[in-house]
Amino acid sequence: MLLIPPPLVNYRGSLGFGQDSVASLPGNVGIQDVKDVQFCMEQVLQKEPLDPQRVALLGGSHGGFLSCHLIGQFPTTYKACVARNPVVNMASMVGSTDIPDWCLAEAGLPYDPSALPDPREWTEMLLHSPMQYVDKVQTPVLLMLGEEDRRVPPKQGLEYYRALKARGIPTRVLLYPGNNHSLAGVEAEADGFMNIAQWLIQHMK
Repeated sequence: MLLIPPPLVNYRGSLGFGQDSVASLPGNVGIQDVKDVQFCMEQVLQKEPLDPQRVALLGGSHGGFLSCHLIGQFPTTYKACVARNPVVNMASMVGSTDIPDWCLAEAGLPYDPSALPDPREWTEMLLHSPMQYVDKVQTPVLLMLGEEDRRVPPKQGLEYYRALKARGIPTRVLLYPGNNHSLAGVEAEADGFMNIAQWLIQHMK
């Protein structure tokens, strides 16, 4: 099986196009960035001699957030997904992450460290999260989580894992002790690359 290196999409809101571009993403996260990545993928499939029935996703952190959004918003496009420490529910993450301000700011909300979000704010964070689309997911998902991750606590991936399993979606979780957000331990990297390859081979036949 031939695996083609994926495009790395500089979606609106990422770095490289000035502050106005960066400032365009808060309040539009899970929408603007997802649409940009999907548009790029569709353009690549139209212009390159690639098999549209063998497209996979691999992303970590915000890339995992995007990957989980994409398989929910475009459930027939992707045949396999690997997500490393993905954000899947900003509403449940805000109380346990070391960047609670990110959860609110990316949903377009103000951050007050002395106050809990109100019901409207909890709802808004959920509406911008991949968990909003979990009922639509059809793609097999491999989740790779750092047990010591304080940025995106492993309960994010476990929440997604349980939701997928309950819906009969093929999914597997790998939890790496002693590893944080980067999953940079030698054993974690070696095991991760092996399992990524096996997952893609298994689900993209």
